[in-house]
Amino acid sequence: MTKKALTVILSLILLLPVLIYFTVWNYYAINIPKWDDHAFKAFIIEYSQAADWKGELRALLRQHNEHRIVLTRIFAWLDFWIFGSLNYKHLMICGNLLLIGVIPLWFELLKKNKKPLFALLPVPFLWLTLAFWENMYWGMSAVQNFGVVTLTLWTMFLCVKPKTLPFVISLFLAVLTMLTSGNGLLVLPLGALLLFLSGDRKRFAIWILWSGAAVFGYFSTYEKFDNNPVTRAGVFQLIKGYMSFLGSFAESFPVLDHFKVCFFLGIVLFFVAVSIVSTTLFRIVRNKYTNKFEKTTDLFCLGTVLFILGTALIVVYSRAGFGIETLVTSRYKIYSVLLLLVAYLYVVIPIRGSFLTPYITAIVFLAVVFNVFSYHYHLVDAYNLRKMLVTAQFNSTFTDKSLHYPADTSFAANIVEKTPVIYDKWLSLISIADRQNYAGGSRGMVELFDNTTFKKGEKSLLVENNLFSSQRLQDSGVYVLLSSKDRYYIFPAYRTRNKSRKELFLKQYYFSKGFYADIPFTEPIEKGVYNVALIRQDGDNTGILFKDEKITINPIKANKVRVNW
Repeated sequence: MTKKALTVILSLILLLPVLIYFTVWNYYAINIPKWDDHAFKAFIIEYSQAADWKGELRALLRQHNEHRIVLTRIFAWLDFWIFGSLNYKHLMICGNLLLIGVIPLWFELLKKNKKPLFALLPVPFLWLTLAFWENMYWGMSAVQNFGVVTLTLWTMFLCVKPKTLPFVISLFLAVLTMLTSGNGLLVLPLGALLLFLSGDRKRFAIWILWSGAAVFGYFSTYEKFDNNPVTRAGVFQLIKGYMSFLGSFAESFPVLDHFKVCFFLGIVLFFVAVSIVSTTLFRIVRNKYTNKFEKTTDLFCLGTVLFILGTALIVVYSRAGFGIETLVTSRYKIYSVLLLLVAYLYVVIPIRGSFLTPYITAIVFLAVVFNVFSYHYHLVDAYNLRKMLVTAQFNSTFTDKSLHYPADTSFAANIVEKTPVIYDKWLSLISIADRQNYAGGSRGMVELFDNTTFKKGEKSLLVENNLFSSQRLQDSGVYVLLSSKDRYYIFPAYRTRNKSRKELFLKQYYFSKGFYADIPFTEPIEKGVYNVALIRQDGDNTGILFKDEKITINPIKANKVRVNW
């Protein structure tokens, strides 16, 4: 096989995980704001009504909780300016493209260390998976959490390159990084450390002065904001949370106790990180390199590992109050996988000769297995998130039983692009079912309802079914419909993961039998007596059935999360 043909084949293989990633993203992504996404409507109003550039700058720099999210706001405004409306899927695309920006950096590192293109194969399979599902499908979070990582890595890489232009670019990237997410501030001390270790005193002095000006500008109008609960975890629990954060990539492994495997592999990765830090520091201080790029690689790896360990400390300190189990959630996994990628460099770069190909081949195999595990395990999360977003938008849109879209022509009401949603097909059927107890396809609906239990608690209605076996994806599944004399509410019935490895990997049965919904009696749900129905979406077919189930709801006050936007 010629070298050119081999390059083409390897390039196609490298594109495969990218294609799979965006195909899966597109299947579940939906233009519905999630939590903080709503803040961009207020931003666009403020920015568009600003009297001058100072007002526009204030809108961009305005604090969002403890962060400044300038990059996300720039993308949001550009989307609105170009298309005439804001589409949250476009924000997700921007964030996911930023995530891909790490792959060419690893290509550069491997190429300059005289490794073949084949050595890059494990990177996209490890990096582009559904393990990051929460950031993938959340507009603001995609740009913020993916962007801060990619920008930090490129900033550290460019600042230690020998040529002047990359260093100048890194100065501006450093400012953009700190204005993308709170932990982006770490790039300033890390860059200073790397330049100090590089021995370039002129660059070090410039970086310190630049960082001082950037920090002054950042904090000159900063207001301390802390809405996180105080942690009650002891020292051992915090250490356990820290290690689990580092090992959270392993949550998708087919084992019984996912948190435990994250904890133990986190310990392993922590010692790997310590080994990388100590070894690279020794080599940098010793300064006996055969070529300049070896030192650049060591400086970059040192900075990246310190960035990961520092971010882990920040997250554990600030988020442990929500429970240490939350430290292995999807939005933080990027740091665990990034540590794997640095460890890969640490392993593969020193290998020479005939040993290289077998090592890389084995690592490619493990990376593909990890990729498969991640998609199979986290697909249920993406499915449930989409249902949650769809039903939340229905409940906030339709506030009476007419089920007519609000006729609001104001600027604020039309900022977000209007896109079709599955409940558009339900509107007429809901009204019919409310009058005659059923609508749409009735096949199997009575059996579905009879196999479902409804238990009213003090604070919520628990709906459970242990026999529902459909494996249809996207919008298919069961929803709970509540109907009072004044309005309707729809809530998602969530599915759980199939724990049978045989069914999961051989038959592609992602869901275990049954579904559940825990419907809280908190605001904004209104007081009243509600008839309970089930909506079943089965591909293009919809069935709605009311029976004799009723529930009286007296709303309880919700604990509102304090925000500053």
